Amino acid sequence: MGRREYQHLVLKCNKGINQQPDLAGPEECAEALNVWAPLGVIEQRPGYTGITSMVVTGLGVTTQSQVFVGKAAGGSYSAVAEGSTLSLNSEAVGDYWYVGFDEISDLGTNNDLSKVLGIAVQLTATNTNAITYKAEYYSTQDSDWKYISVNERTGFIGDNATNHLSNATSVFHFASPNDWGTATVSGQTKYFIRFTLVNAGAVALDSSVTINNVSGTTWSSTQRDHGDYAGSSSVAAKDPTRGLFVAQFPTTKRYIYFSTKNTAAIHTGETLTLDNIQSSPALGLPFDDRRGTIAVVPQYQEAFVATGDKVGRLHVNTGASEAVVEHRDFAVGEGAAYDTSLVIQLKEFPKAKYITFFKGRLWCCGMEDLPYEIRWSAAAPFHTVWPVLSAEPLMEDDNSVITGMSAYGEYVTVFKSDSIWNMVNTGPNSATLVEHYSPIKVVSGVGCVSNSSVQQVRGNLLFLAEDGVYSYDGTPNAKKLSNRVHETVESITPGRRDIACSAHWKTKSLYLLSVAVDGSFYNNKTLVYDYKNDAWWEWDIPAQYWLVDEDGFDDEVLYFMDSFQSVFRMDTGNHDHGATIQSHVVSQRLGENTNVRRTLRQIEVLGNNKMGTITVEAIANDDDAGADSGSVVMTESSEATYGTAVSGTDKYVAERRRARRVAFRKQADWFQVKVSNSTYNTPMTIAGIDVAFSGQARR
Repeated sequence: MGRREYQHLVLKCNKGINQQPDLAGPEECAEALNVWAPLGVIEQRPGYTGITSMVVTGLGVTTQSQVFVGKAAGGSYSAVAEGSTLSLNSEAVGDYWYVGFDEISDLGTNNDLSKVLGIAVQLTATNTNAITYKAEYYSTQDSDWKYISVNERTGFIGDNATNHLSNATSVFHFASPNDWGTATVSGQTKYFIRFTLVNAGAVALDSSVTINNVSGTTWSSTQRDHGDYAGSSSVAAKDPTRGLFVAQFPTTKRYIYFSTKNTAAIHTGETLTLDNIQSSPALGLPFDDRRGTIAVVPQYQEAFVATGDKVGRLHVNTGASEAVVEHRDFAVGEGAAYDTSLVIQLKEFPKAKYITFFKGRLWCCGMEDLPYEIRWSAAAPFHTVWPVLSAEPLMEDDNSVITGMSAYGEYVTVFKSDSIWNMVNTGPNSATLVEHYSPIKVVSGVGCVSNSSVQQVRGNLLFLAEDGVYSYDGTPNAKKLSNRVHETVESITPGRRDIACSAHWKTKSLYLLSVAVDGSFYNNKTLVYDYKNDAWWEWDIPAQYWLVDEDGFDDEVLYFMDSFQSVFRMDTGNHDHGATIQSHVVSQRLGENTNVRRTLRQIEVLGNNKMGTITVEAIANDDDAGADSGSVVMTESSEATYGTAVSGTDKYVAERRRARRVAFRKQADWFQVKVSNSTYNTPMTIAGIDVAFSGQARR
């Protein structure tokens, strides 16, 4: 039968997911994973690479049997098991030493999940020579040693190490790769990290460098994970992380990580590592595990981080400490602007969960003992003075507590679960001249359930409400945006909406919202709103915290942290830190609302030769188990596989658009087409799907 006798339907699937089948068009997907269409063509989402891990003192540290292997200058190896010492005396540039683990995951007890995130190496003789290293692991994807970002520090909460192996306790942190496999070195089969000595000159390690592998002195650092949500009452004890932020000051930058165990302010040149840590006392145990907040006051070189129990203060010059109220005479002394005999003040900093800096004032809310109250400070430079009268409750007929706030336009916008309020300046108090603000309710019936879901996008505030994602433009009409992904929103784990976190990826025109779905305790799916094309997508990125940053050229950089306290950088390639990006699209039901029984004859995919091999499935009458499938290869035998071309050996792989078809003979009342890719480091690109039918007959 010739091509012309077929009835053809061309699907673009580039308008995103629409889980409302009776309202969806053929250009929309019924389901999609790890794809998007920024330029009108379906393509695989960006991948990510591990940068580092954040290990918290006193939590998630477990002993495990390790082995150290050293490579001598002559090419021979020496291996020592736990309980012995390894000599690296005078090891030269280009030599190796290894640390090997018996296991790298599932190290906990009682079905806790865990990963190796680092190693604390004890040395009885340290190195003082100026030498560094390149770290590698054995990749199962590449069947070879592969670079991994590893940070060396002087302790769990120590400074960046000046020289390699220069401290009695040298701590190495990394994000555990997803393709980490075992290798055999000197008769030892382990999960190895290999350190190659590197230096611009020919300097070797000191003549006396000894690693002490005595039992109990070398630890593998792990972070335990809850797994599925079971209504645990000890959330704060098992999930210590409360925030990951970057604070930009006029002449420098600080990265801030804080938890229930410690707060660490991290300074680097332009990229996120664990260099030059400034540690501080613990901020205490928050009363819930909602994400903390930050207020940056750039003109005074300081930032404030809030967790709900205490507020921490970071100053560029003096480091991190607990925030305290102003007590100096210039602000609160006799005759000063806020004389305590005239203006009664709080004796301690508000124990806020949410903090921001707006119009020269600090604003705080989300206090455990005052859940309906918002407070504001005096105006800078007196912004750590807290007048008692500078407070208002948000009550009225809405009994829900304050759930977040954001500086927006001319106001501080305050969210509750079922309403949105603006703080309006009503002038100074007649007796004390302290500025006063009144809460005005703008929106009733819709509010925010997670402060960390709030992002300002194109002049609107986007946020997660109880029933979906909304846009707020300052008027009483909050607009719901997420109807097309309502099934995913409804699958959010009960009681875990408040841990949703978000990012505004401006260079991609995306609002990213990570949520916990299908009973998960931690965020395990990311909803993606492409506001430029008004399309929704779903990615399987397990972000617990997002961090938007800029590099030295002012280009946007996006990081996220997972539930194991590992930090990753987005848009770094076509895999997820060594794992294949599993991507697919599923069309709407074709012919569902017609009284016609069809025979599917072929599916033709118009795509890119970068794809390699993809799978095409025909799903009839929603019968996934009975789907017919076939594979198509988008490359030609005369060209190298994408990513493997070698100069002078293989032909250059030019990007080309190609059509490949799979023949079927399947009858049904309606069909769905699924196209998927599961090849490592190979991006999927789909310009169109041509579905051909024949043999129509009335039922």
